[in-house]
Amino acid sequence: MSKHSKKRKIVSKSEAQRKKYDSQEGVANGRFPNGQHKEEEDNSVTSPSKRSLTHIYLACITFIVITFFLSLIAFHNLLNVENVEFDDAYMFNIEQDEVLKRYKQIERMDKIHRRANLGLQEFKAVYDGKWPVLITDVMQEWPASNWTKEFFVNVYGEERITMKAVRGTLKSAESFALPLKLFLSHVHEGQPNTWTYLEDEIFLEQRPQLKKDLIKPVYLEEDLFQNFPSEIRPWNAMLLWGTRYSRSSLHIDPYNWTGTNAVFKGLKKWKLYPPGQDQYLYVYPDQLSGFPLSCYKYNSPVDAFNPDLKTYPMFRHAKAIEFDQKPGELLIIPTGWFHQAYNDDETMAVSSQVMNSGNYEIVIEEILKANEVLKDKLPQTFYDMTPVQKVNTLMRLMPKDILDRGREVNAEALNEIHKGTR
Repeated sequence: MSKHSKKRKIVSKSEAQRKKYDSQEGVANGRFPNGQHKEEEDNSVTSPSKRSLTHIYLACITFIVITFFLSLIAFHNLLNVENVEFDDAYMFNIEQDEVLKRYKQIERMDKIHRRANLGLQEFKAVYDGKWPVLITDVMQEWPASNWTKEFFVNVYGEERITMKAVRGTLKSAESFALPLKLFLSHVHEGQPNTWTYLEDEIFLEQRPQLKKDLIKPVYLEEDLFQNFPSEIRPWNAMLLWGTRYSRSSLHIDPYNWTGTNAVFKGLKKWKLYPPGQDQYLYVYPDQLSGFPLSCYKYNSPVDAFNPDLKTYPMFRHAKAIEFDQKPGELLIIPTGWFHQAYNDDETMAVSSQVMNSGNYEIVIEEILKANEVLKDKLPQTFYDMTPVQKVNTLMRLMPKDILDRGREVNAEALNEIHKGTR
C-alpha cells in the first residue's frame, strides 16, 4: 500500500469518526440526522401514533449507529498493517517510488538531470534504461581528461583516421581516411554548411595505451558485450572530434544498447526523443546494419538541428529534451531513445555502450529479430535463464559463418584505413 493511498484511507477514517460522533451527539441532543429537532414532550398525553413513529425513528438510528460502528472496526483492521510482511519486489517498488518522488522533474519533457555523487542503486532505480542523465563528477579522474590537440599531433599525427565531410546538408556526407594531423590542422574551420567530423571506432581500440586512459565508472562496469566473441563484439570506444557545426544523424544506437558520451573539449548540444515518437521521425524502414551479427538500424532522415518541415511536416510534433553537454560531463542515453548531437564548438569526445541487466532483453530481442537462425536454436529453458546464462547460451549457438564474417570485416576495416580508401 503506498503512502498516498494510506493517507487517503486515513482521511476517510477521520471523516467516519466525525460522522459517528455527530450522529451520537445528535441522538443525545434530540436531533435527527436530517437536522430536525425532536419536539419537546410536555405533560400532555402523546397520541399512540406519535409514540410509535418516535420509536421507529429511534430504532432506525440505533441500527445505523451499530452498523456503522461495526464497519468502522473492520475498516480499522484493514488499516492496521504494521505486522504485514511485504516481499522484496514490493519493497523495491516502494523504494523506487520514493526515489522518483525526490526527482519529480523526471517526468518533464524538457529537463536533463546533472548528477554528482549518484549511487549505483539510485542510478539503476531512476535512470538505467529509463531516463538520460549527465554525470558531472567521474571524468575528472580519467587520464584522458589531459588529452590535447598538441599531444595527438605529436604522438599520433601520422596515424590515419576515418572522418566524414559535409558540403551542404547532412545527407551529402562523405567518408574519408587521412592522417590525423591533416584533419586537426583544419578542425577549427567549420562553417554552417561545410564541416568535418572524425568518427573513428578503431583508433582507440587499436591503441591500448590510449584506451586505458578511459576509466569505466561504476554505472558502466556491468557489460555483457564482454561475453561476446571478439569477432562480433562491438568496438566500445569511438573517438569523436568535430568542427563547429558538425553533427551526428538522428538515430537509435545499434542493438538498441545503452549509449554513453564523454566530452573532453568543446560544447555538444543534444536533442533526445523519448520512445513512442517514431511516426514523427520518418524512420527508414527495414534497414539492416551490415554488421556480421546483424541487427536492424533505426535512423531518421531528419536533421533535428535544421529540419526540413516541408519534406517532413510531422516532425514538428516530435517532443525532445534539449540540453548542452560541457567538458567533464558523461552522458548516459537509455535504450530506445532517438538522439542527435551537434558540436557548437570544436569538440572532442568518446562514445561507448553497454549491455547490462537493465537492457539485455532488448539487445537480445534486436539480435534475434535480425537472425532467425539463432531464434530457432534456442533451448526451451532459455527464457528461464539468468542474464549471463542467456548471453553465454546465445554466443555458444552462434553460427560459424557469422564468426568468420566478423574476422573478415575487422580485417577489411583496418586495411581500408591503412590504404586511405575508407
